[in-house]
Amino acid sequence: MTIRTVVVFLMCSALNVWAQQTNVLLIIADDLGIESLAAFNDDSAASLPPTPTIDNIQSNGISFNRFYAYSTCSPTRGSMMTGRYSFRTGVLSPSMGDYNLQPNDFTLPEALIESGVISNHLAQIGKWHLGQTADSPNVEGGWPHFSGGLGGGVGAYTNWQKTVNGVTTNGYTTYATTDNVNDAITWIEQRGNNSWFLWLAFNAPHTPLHRPPNHLHTYAGTPNNRRKYEAMVEAMDTEMGNLLAEVDLSATTVIFMGDNGTPGNVLQPPLSSGHGKGSIYDGGIRVPLLVYGAAVSNGLEGTSYDGVIHSVDMYSTILELFGVSAAEIVPEELVFDSHSFASVLRGETYVRDVADIMALNALNEPYERALVEGDFKYIDFGNGTKEFYNVGADITETNNLLDGVLSPPEQTAYESLTNKLETYINIPHCYSTYMTNGTFNVETGWFDNEGFTLHRTDNLVSNDWNVVAGQEFEDNGEAALILRDPAPPASNAFYRVTTP
Repeated sequence: MTIRTVVVFLMCSALNVWAQQTNVLLIIADDLGIESLAAFNDDSAASLPPTPTIDNIQSNGISFNRFYAYSTCSPTRGSMMTGRYSFRTGVLSPSMGDYNLQPNDFTLPEALIESGVISNHLAQIGKWHLGQTADSPNVEGGWPHFSGGLGGGVGAYTNWQKTVNGVTTNGYTTYATTDNVNDAITWIEQRGNNSWFLWLAFNAPHTPLHRPPNHLHTYAGTPNNRRKYEAMVEAMDTEMGNLLAEVDLSATTVIFMGDNGTPGNVLQPPLSSGHGKGSIYDGGIRVPLLVYGAAVSNGLEGTSYDGVIHSVDMYSTILELFGVSAAEIVPEELVFDSHSFASVLRGETYVRDVADIMALNALNEPYERALVEGDFKYIDFGNGTKEFYNVGADITETNNLLDGVLSPPEQTAYESLTNKLETYINIPHCYSTYMTNGTFNVETGWFDNEGFTLHRTDNLVSNDWNVVAGQEFEDNGEAALILRDPAPPASNAFYRVTTP
């Protein structure tokens, strides 16, 4: 696979504001890795579907060659919805049932509504998979409008459960990909001259693998699984073309991405078995990202960017596309991980904080964790196995640098990554401590999620911390949690708060 070289244009008159009417269309493909699109894979041994719409997006926009997400769908979506890494949100893996957004999360729709820039002209259509109740997209997600499927996949693409704003219809027979686009077109037409944001999340090409309706693809006969997968991608591409024909691109920024890698049974060269969906290797967590339309400055069409971006960065980026600063609207008690990459679309220099691209694979315990800095990637499998790669030169991750002697640059990167990984723990913000009515109180940010424990010691040198007996908890109603020691000692004591 050839990774395209970054092209950066420095513009003297950088755009400070976007078009007067600003729309953002976010399109998410489900289970589509970088090796399954011609836009990101030129390996001659790969079988790739025709994707004229996606190819046109690439030719007229910016390709992001180092875009990282999670190895499964829900953690990626949770990071985008909250601007927080999965170990903070608790959305770890759909296979473990850990995929519900928490009521205390400050979601992207809630941020946009609070900003007032687009009123209630925002919607999600398609796959949800961040909550199990029919109203969770509206209640936990904050979407004024939702239309699509709640779970990780549809039972069949022509026989599925469709939910619209809390009401579920069984046995819905319109082909799911087509239905998503039909709903999207209808919703966009209803916006009139108002700015809008649409999150369109296809189920395709997620299982069940099948042959789509004939008018959407060019695969004849009864194809094998890979060919079915390709036909589903082509069908999605066809419907994307139908959608974009109805969109004013002079006022709309289109973001197209995958949520995780391609499943192993349909994985393509140069990637190998075990390096696709569900793995912490690049084939599982490095996914397509293309941006084009109104926010892409003239002269950047058809270029690429090789800097590292993470799915968590979508939150701040989309806010900035609407002229909203995440730093000004996100509650200060929220531990926030999102960095806007909108400057890349303007041809400006963009530098993400060093080494804070973190992916956690919670398919099985112990948790696998990976961190990327520049071309280097460190993996800790949680069972004593550690690997270190130069993914800039070794996308297949076959040469574990820890098997040999590290060069000075490799040693520096290794130390940076391993040190950084140790900092990624769910540390709560503690705002105040005080005595009241004979109790000791610690006030901490509620947004760091539940599961706090209050510990006490009378000797810091001994480091002998004990869980406070009978500790009490109180939600003060102001986005904060109070942890209380009901019987503090008369002498001096030290306290600390831990999270799961």
